[in-house]
Amino acid sequence: MNFKNFFNKVPLDEQINFAKNLAVLLRGGVTINEAMDSLANQARPGPMKNILYRIKTRLENGVSLNSAISEEEGAFGKIFVSLVKAGELSGSLAENLEFLAVWLERDSTLKKQISGVMLYPKIVFSAVLILATGLTIFILPSLVPMFTSLHVELPLITKIVLGISLFAKKYWLYVIAGIFFIWLFIYLIFKIQKMKYLYHKTLVFSPYIKQFVVGYQLALFAQLMGTLLKSGISIDEALEIAYVGTSNLYYKKILREITDRINKGISLVNTMKEYPELYPTNSMSVLAVGENSGTLEESFFKISEYWTKDIIDRTKLLPTIIEPVLLVIIAAAVGLIAMSIILPIYKLTGNLQQ
Repeated sequence: MNFKNFFNKVPLDEQINFAKNLAVLLRGGVTINEAMDSLANQARPGPMKNILYRIKTRLENGVSLNSAISEEEGAFGKIFVSLVKAGELSGSLAENLEFLAVWLERDSTLKKQISGVMLYPKIVFSAVLILATGLTIFILPSLVPMFTSLHVELPLITKIVLGISLFAKKYWLYVIAGIFFIWLFIYLIFKIQKMKYLYHKTLVFSPYIKQFVVGYQLALFAQLMGTLLKSGISIDEALEIAYVGTSNLYYKKILREITDRINKGISLVNTMKEYPELYPTNSMSVLAVGENSGTLEESFFKISEYWTKDIIDRTKLLPTIIEPVLLVIIAAAVGLIAMSIILPIYKLTGNLQQ
């Protein structure tokens, strides 16, 4: 990992604001040097302000904007740098910056919507975990002396839960360390490219989950391709940039295969049709029309619009699917612990009545 890039990484909202503001200034007739000077002075203290001042200094030394920004690729990303370069070379920098802001906003919106839907399950799981931990570690052990003094034979379920409770209470430091090292092991395993690739491929072919993965990848891929093609970048270059901007490793592998076949003279649509699990037939039909009529970028925008709406609609329906599953899990967890407490008490009252 490049720690310099990690700490200098510009937040997505700041990238969007930078692209929008620079486009507005350029369309207003402000020179690039004046625009960068204004944006650098107005920026809040932090990595972005430092980066803008570095870019401003390079521009003052006679370096072109795309060369100045390319040195900050670790902070902005290859897609940002490539669109700026294409815009400056084609004379459509302001337009490209606007396209870039739209694409970044679309990416950000999708991520926030998915994250927002998943917040509810996370809160519920956390609450259940806290409740279960409290009952197991604090309530159940406090009842053990009473059961022991009255010579009550504990049910199997109570013995199991109690054993876990006493172990966690006695060796809590080792338990925390164990959980941490298990998490660290899983984290490192998924840093291995082969394991990460296998995981991403599994997501693509997993029932129900694949609808979210494919929809999300298609929405962003199509929006990016439409933006790149409209900015004047060739289809080969656009696919290369899209390859870098794709997060799913299985999609990246297929995109590399598609690029290789296009270089051999096969059309884009005919190549993509060979992967129906990634590029559905209805989308390929729209793309075929665009390819034949010379409006490929417009077709990509239509596909992006369709899949963005589809993934948003599915995301909105997700809570209605998750809630029943959560209720079952909550009922099972709380019921198990409750039984481990209630059964001995019930047995105790039965012995007292005798």
